[in-house]
Amino acid sequence: MATWDETELGDETCSNCGAVYSVTYKSLPLKDKDDFRCSCGQPMRSWKETGMYMYTLISEGE
Repeated sequence: MATWDETELGDETCSNCGAVYSVTYKSLPLKDKDDFRCSCGQPMRSWKETGMYMYTLISEGE
């Protein structure tokens, strides 16, 4: 069974509300097209590549 690399990218803060997310990048065998929006609706990242970004809320914004 293949395993795919996972890399911690650090924290990212929403420019709209100030919510802070921990971001992890996971390599995938196929291209993934997706995006991530903060809980306030602000777009934070979009991608189309052989990997995906996973966001975990650390603290809520204002």
